[in-house]
Amino acid sequence: MEVKIRQMGHDVGVVLPAALGLTVGDRYELHQMDDTLVLTSVHQELFANPADWVGFRNRISREDWEWDRFEN
Repeated sequence: MEVKIRQMGHDVGVVLPAALGLTVGDRYELHQMDDTLVLTSVHQELFANPADWVGFRNRISREDWEWDRFEN
């Protein structure tokens, strides 16, 4: 799907189609990798219980671990 960068006050922005099912107020992080922009949703409750994540990295494959890293 193609979108166009627009002027929004002193910033620039993109209007996202309603068909994506997004909700006003949802929060996303923006990552830039070269000329690619990636939006990832912010899940505040994801780390609500840190004990659930102890040892998590040790239980996933090396391939998954390497894929999961964003390089700046």
